[in-house]
Amino acid sequence: MRIIFVCTGNTCRSPLAESIAKQEIEGCVIESRGIFAIDGYPISKNSQEILSAKHLPESSVSQSFTSDDLAADYIFTMSQTHKNSLFNQYGEQKNIYTLKEFVGEKGDISDPFGGNKNDYEAIFDELSALIVKLKQKLMKA
Repeated sequence: MRIIFVCTGNTCRSPLAESIAKQEIEGCVIESRGIFAIDGYPISKNSQEILSAKHLPESSVSQSFTSDDLAADYIFTMSQTHKNSLFNQYGEQKNIYTLKEFVGEKGDISDPFGGNKNDYEAIFDELSALIVKLKQKLMKA
């Protein structure tokens, strides 16, 4: 199974989600992308520090979402805006969900970009809880 997490620049939310999921969900190829990512750009300093402190695998450098990524089994966006953007660009796809939508929650995952370390920690905690729910749902499927 191939899972891709998508945010705006692939430097904050989606790399955190990728790293958490790699730790939590075994036997899957897990990646992250950005709708407006600059290919090869490093993830944010706060994201790197959190992953390092929690001994989680660090995500690779940022990558843009491309049509090749549509082949993934699941594509989870951080917001409804990201989902809509992918639908607008590639047409409606049955494998694209917001992460919260897929696990039965409402709303978006806030972007900590430009925020302080506490903002990033809060997003990390939110993503950790969501990915535990994601793992449980995928195991039932």
